[in-house]
Amino acid sequence: MAALQKIRSKGVLLVTIIAVALFLFVAGDLFRGLESLFQKSSQQVGEVDGKSISIQDYQKLVDDMQTYYEIAQQKSSFSEDELNRIKDEAWQTYVQQQLIQTQCEKLGLAVSDAEISDIVKTGFSQMLQVPVFMNQQTGRYDFAMVNQFLSEYKKLKESGTQIPETYEKIYKYYLFAQRQIRDQLLTQKYQVLLSQCFLSNPVEAKLVYEGRAEESDLLLAAIPAASVKDDDVKVTDEELTAKYNEDKEQYQQFIETRDVKIIDVAVVASDADKKVTEKEMADAASKLAAATSNATAGNVTRQAASLLPYSDVYKSKDAFPSMISSTLDSTAVGVVKTPSFDPMTNTYYTYKVLGKTTQPDSVLFRQLGVIGKDEADIAKKADSIMTALSAGANFKDIAKKYNQEGDSSWVATAQYQGAALDADNSLYINTIFGMNGGETKKLKLENGSTIILQVLKTANPVMKYNVAAVVKELKFSDDTYSKEYNKFSSFVAENNTLEKIEANAAKSGYTVRPLNDLAASAHGIAGIRATRDALKWVFDEAKEGDVSPLYECGSNDHLLLVALTGVNKEGYRSQEKLKDELTEMVKTEKKIAKIYESAKNVKSMADARKLKDVVVDTIKHVSFSAPAFIASTGASEPLVSALAAKTAKGAFAGPVKGNNGVYMIQVINKTKTDEKFDAKAEESTIAMGNFRNASSTIINSLYMKAKVKDNRYKFF
Repeated sequence: MAALQKIRSKGVLLVTIIAVALFLFVAGDLFRGLESLFQKSSQQVGEVDGKSISIQDYQKLVDDMQTYYEIAQQKSSFSEDELNRIKDEAWQTYVQQQLIQTQCEKLGLAVSDAEISDIVKTGFSQMLQVPVFMNQQTGRYDFAMVNQFLSEYKKLKESGTQIPETYEKIYKYYLFAQRQIRDQLLTQKYQVLLSQCFLSNPVEAKLVYEGRAEESDLLLAAIPAASVKDDDVKVTDEELTAKYNEDKEQYQQFIETRDVKIIDVAVVASDADKKVTEKEMADAASKLAAATSNATAGNVTRQAASLLPYSDVYKSKDAFPSMISSTLDSTAVGVVKTPSFDPMTNTYYTYKVLGKTTQPDSVLFRQLGVIGKDEADIAKKADSIMTALSAGANFKDIAKKYNQEGDSSWVATAQYQGAALDADNSLYINTIFGMNGGETKKLKLENGSTIILQVLKTANPVMKYNVAAVVKELKFSDDTYSKEYNKFSSFVAENNTLEKIEANAAKSGYTVRPLNDLAASAHGIAGIRATRDALKWVFDEAKEGDVSPLYECGSNDHLLLVALTGVNKEGYRSQEKLKDELTEMVKTEKKIAKIYESAKNVKSMADARKLKDVVVDTIKHVSFSAPAFIASTGASEPLVSALAAKTAKGAFAGPVKGNNGVYMIQVINKTKTDEKFDAKAEESTIAMGNFRNASSTIINSLYMKAKVKDNRYKFF
């Protein structure tokens, strides 16, 4: 009983302890769930209509798209800009597919496997028009080649044999192509369905035809809006609001953007850096002049770490940078070009012409590698082959004897002149391009190999050059970078607000540059490389008025400071953001109204000529369907075209208010083109034109409704 009484006296405490324990137990699961959810969210690269895509899935889309371009363009590497375009295309394709797919599911539209199969068989898709699926004889898509590849791939897979990387890449592409074809066909079905909603009629067809076929030649009197001074018109806030509301739909934006101001410091070489490089170039030029052989001249370029590698072969002029190629013809063999600086490439250069000759641009040849048990045996067999060929033996028959094909192939100058060639490759190229059609040679390489070469045909003789060039980029030194960094770092520390930055930037030699409507989908700020951290700061961390840390970016040659000045949300741009633009539009309208008042009683071209600031000109071939461009006002004016269409030959009409001035016309002549009226064709063209005009609006509406989020900037 005493124990029970003791428990009762501590009841509140026990209940509290149990409650806390239960809470901690439940909370532990809750926190683990929230942590898992957070980790999942942090891996999301974007969202479309509530459906998120992870960084892993997006990267797979990018990889697939890159594989497509590797196969379609037969490239193995891409520049940074090319990769960025591939990433954008993968994202845009994904977003559009999601938007269309959602609508198609509601409409009951789908693509069957049979439809995909039919397209693969016929090749009626751009995705299939790639070299690996082309018949080399016809240059066209060949389904038999696709079947052959799939059969070979299946056999390799079933046998457990290591599948070549090339096969894996092609198979991966084949699957990707099928997915893309399915999505493209679904989009086509959706577009066809939409297109049937846009119709025309015989009345509209007749009016459109006449508006295009009937042309007028005009005598036109124009008074530009610019002839009225800004001080002569006043704009009120009420007028700005009215103009904003009138054109509000034009000010809708579909993604959130940021307005920023930046200071971008491009670090460049100092005078001291230039002197160091100029001395290096002078030394290189001196060594080139002293070089007594091609090999020695080549060593000079290698020791100088030239950007243009030397190979002891003759190259066409286009193999060299323009600053070198432009002077090759005027530079004699043996002459060394005085070191010079090319500002377009930011490089110093000097070169020595080692030789000039005329060689074919392309050569059709075949070859046979001589195989033997030792050097003496190889030499004996090579002599025997040369003797047999001289006696008229068939080259391919001899090649088969040595288990070789002996097929011929073309080699072009462009195939070798961009590569760094060793001594054997240089000798090989020089031999082939130095031979005549029908000539056969025995070639022994430094690696001990012996090759029989036979040139069948040469084509397109051109002038070629053997040139040893030293090309060096003008770079800044570490000391120069440190000085620039320390100077800018001090400026940033002393000016920690946008107001201070703008007040003191010019005094320190810096320029503050506005950059409006920066999008998260941009791959950098102001076209500067490696600014992802700055972009993330702008969109994830900064508030309006904040100033960023100093960023080192570019190719380690830029220093960047960013200030966030505005956030532009999705939806309608604010009137305040558009104030300057609206003010100019209202000013122009008021100027035009002012001019119209002074011209509204004009009844003839003679009276029009007397008006102040009038410009009279002749304009020909004006039709209702093609707005007239007025040079004196710099604007296209649909109302001038409409006025001309309804005015008889010889008659005067106007004035009318245009986009950028007031106009009066006198019709000099009216003509009609020879085009025949086809009502059905006209109706079809009008309907399709209306559909095309509406398509972008439809996609934009779907985009806005889907609340697309693009967070790729957090990862790339």
